[in-house]
Amino acid sequence: MWILSIIVGYLLVGLIIHHWILPTKTPDYSNYFKVGKSFHSKLEGLSQKVVKLENGNLLTDIEIQPNSAGPVIHIHENFDENFIVKSGTLSMQYGSDIKKIEAGQTITIPKNTPHRPFNETDTIVVVTSEMPLGFAYCLSQIYPFWDENEANSKPPKILFQLAVFGDKFDSYPTVDAPPKPVLKTLKFLLAPTARLIGYKNYNEDYKPK
Repeated sequence: MWILSIIVGYLLVGLIIHHWILPTKTPDYSNYFKVGKSFHSKLEGLSQKVVKLENGNLLTDIEIQPNSAGPVIHIHENFDENFIVKSGTLSMQYGSDIKKIEAGQTITIPKNTPHRPFNETDTIVVVTSEMPLGFAYCLSQIYPFWDENEANSKPPKILFQLAVFGDKFDSYPTVDAPPKPVLKTLKFLLAPTARLIGYKNYNEDYKPK
């Protein structure tokens, strides 16, 4: 019984400190994201170049490498996602369908819709996309984290890293992953432990370059 009491006490104190007394801080986005700078994901086979910051959103040009699988199929809880294809042919897994979007065409993914952009062709696909600044910030930090070591993209390490980002990382896998409510709960509960063992909300080395 005393062990359970220690665990509950640790969680309560840790959660209060992390979420309310000493919450994690992020840099000023206007200084962090500079037009022309890029952040990359070898795992997903893409690179995002900063185009503009506007109305709380980040506009980027995304280069998706030939025959790249892109991210896992996922949903966003709080924002619709727009993709404007500038060159090439984008493949979009949209629910249970796969759509082809040609240069000059646009597709909007409503929030809570499972989707996955990828490239089935032998040429680079360039897409313009817009996303909330907080989410873009988390992407720019997590791309180099999981590219450093394949183990970083898998549990438990990925869960600890996502925990320190909190709700700003508004992306939830829909295949081979716990349901969204379970993931949100895990991130909330694991955040104090993640910080205690060294996981960071901000790493200067991961800043777009």
